[in-house]
Amino acid sequence: MAAERDTEQTRRRLTALSAVVLATILVLASVLIVLVFRHSVHAAADDLSRTRALDVAAAVEAGTLTRVVTEVGDDSVAQVVAADGRVLAASANLGDSGPITDRVPDGDDAEQYDLQDVRDDDETEDFRVWAVRARAPGGGAVVYVGHSTEATGEAVMSLLASLALGLPLVLVAATALLWMLIGRVLRPVEEAHRRQRAFVADAAHELQSPLAAYRTSLEVALARPGTTDWPRTARALLADGTRMEQLVRDLLFLARQDDGPARHRLVDLDDVVLEEVRRLRASGRVDIDTSGVSAAPVAGSPGDLGRLVRNLLANADRYAATRVTVTLDTDGGTVRLTVADDGPGVPADQRDRVFDRFFRGDGARSREVPSTGLGLALVRSVAERHGGTAALEVEAGWTVFVVVLPGA
Repeated sequence: MAAERDTEQTRRRLTALSAVVLATILVLASVLIVLVFRHSVHAAADDLSRTRALDVAAAVEAGTLTRVVTEVGDDSVAQVVAADGRVLAASANLGDSGPITDRVPDGDDAEQYDLQDVRDDDETEDFRVWAVRARAPGGGAVVYVGHSTEATGEAVMSLLASLALGLPLVLVAATALLWMLIGRVLRPVEEAHRRQRAFVADAAHELQSPLAAYRTSLEVALARPGTTDWPRTARALLADGTRMEQLVRDLLFLARQDDGPARHRLVDLDDVVLEEVRRLRASGRVDIDTSGVSAAPVAGSPGDLGRLVRNLLANADRYAATRVTVTLDTDGGTVRLTVADDGPGVPADQRDRVFDRFFRGDGARSREVPSTGLGLALVRSVAERHGGTAALEVEAGWTVFVVVLPGA
């Protein structure tokens, strides 16, 4: 539980830190967007006003300009002022008002002015205007064309409002996504912690009894050194030590299986099966039928697959009355390995647990043969690591363990 709380706390901290970083990036990006947009809007409006000013100046020089200038938009103003201060023409929104400014260009080049409180349709606004000299038929004139700075400001404010509304929503959605992604990233770490805790707990639980027996045997022997059968005691201690060694070896093997997929290469599983059967036959305790073993190539680890077969055969040999049957065949893209024994069956309420770690059957399925309770757990672990499954089936008079693996 403590490790889970640590993982959850780490997840919250990483999510909060990522959200702060993301918020900072979004704010900076928004500021940059606003600045670029503001510059672009003003630049576009300036370019349009300058172009319109030049067009109006050309109309003045050609003598085609009317009293009302129509070449400008709703948020713009235009005015043509003669050298003596008379307004020759103006946009409709300026009406009959006088000159909007008395400033004139020094030369023939267009100049730009910022004008404040220009009356526009009975209101006053700030305008940014271009001034261009023009040669009118009755003398010189100055053309003024400009755009409202308030209109361009409203466009910028509209963008700001959109960002102010959208950024929090984006941040919330991104934070939720970060929470899920960080949880997915931390899941293997949490699983590794869980496996580590399980390994330590299993090792401590299973080593406690043999270590206690080991210590008790030594204490009893040392309490009566003169009457102790030392060879017998040594053999008993050696047996306990061997069991503990096998237990630790099995636990380490299971821990390695939890690390992930095996490194695969082509393996002739039939050769592995027949080699393990040959070793078991040397004991001569039960008859082993391998007539149903046929060629079956798989992709996997030879050592791990050998361990899988060895454990299945050892389990069958432990519980068989007189006979063990091994079959191996291919079916489409899969390989099916079965190991059956004619010993006592597994009770129905225990069949779902036979592949659990440290599970040991009841006395009806036991010959009092020392066992770590990890053999079938190793079988399932190896099978799953190779993309397969392990299952228990019961047929008339037989207990059948079935392993299905992908074929090569």
